[in-house]
Amino acid sequence: MNEHPGLPMASVAPAPPYGPPPQQHKTSGLAIAALVLGLAGCLPLAVLPAIILGIIAITQTGQGKRPGRGLAIGGLVAAGVWTVGWVALLGNTMGNPDNYTASPPGASCAAPPSGHANACTLKPGDCFRQPAVTGTFTSVELTLCGDTHDTQAIGTFIAADGPWPGGGELKAEASAHCQRIMAKNVDRPRLDAAGVRADLSYLKPEREAWENGVRTVFCTIHTPGAELIGSVLAPGADLAVPTG
Repeated sequence: MNEHPGLPMASVAPAPPYGPPPQQHKTSGLAIAALVLGLAGCLPLAVLPAIILGIIAITQTGQGKRPGRGLAIGGLVAAGVWTVGWVALLGNTMGNPDNYTASPPGASCAAPPSGHANACTLKPGDCFRQPAVTGTFTSVELTLCGDTHDTQAIGTFIAADGPWPGGGELKAEASAHCQRIMAKNVDRPRLDAAGVRADLSYLKPEREAWENGVRTVFCTIHTPGAELIGSVLAPGADLAVPTG
């Protein structure tokens, strides 16, 4: 069979389409912001904005929309990781109440000094300065919640009857009740925004008062080594005795 040499093929560029070139969308600024805030989740105030901006950015990005969906998802993932870390940290510091006692020196619940309160006169919502001791003290110095203080009573419960719960025997009961009261009454964003370590604690009657029928235990938010200005209670907090 005779073969004919082939002719070289010339490449032909396709003709440009009619009309203006397609518009190039810029990467979503919200997606970038969500990623930056998500990576900065070591600051508690950055986590919530990262989640909000990330959700908005996802709706604005994707196929046929502005680029940046991957950045938005990355910001949400980072914020989620930081959220889990903060919850775990707060669970460790706030899930194991410290045991403090505030009781009058005698069984009669005598009135405390002016400007002070004890286990018989303290009320949910009261703000005060806690003595710098771990153990027994007879009263606490009340303050206005608008002034600097380090502790606030967030609610109260009535402990179960029984022998004097010395040592840490009341701790499990206080932990369950105070965790419930904290979830109900404390404005967590307000507390987180304060940027201080906060401990869930409780004030219980001392032995003499207990043996004379005093069973009121106060749940408190205490910021050791730091001071708060303003109440940590959520609007409409339940201040009944007992709480809840």
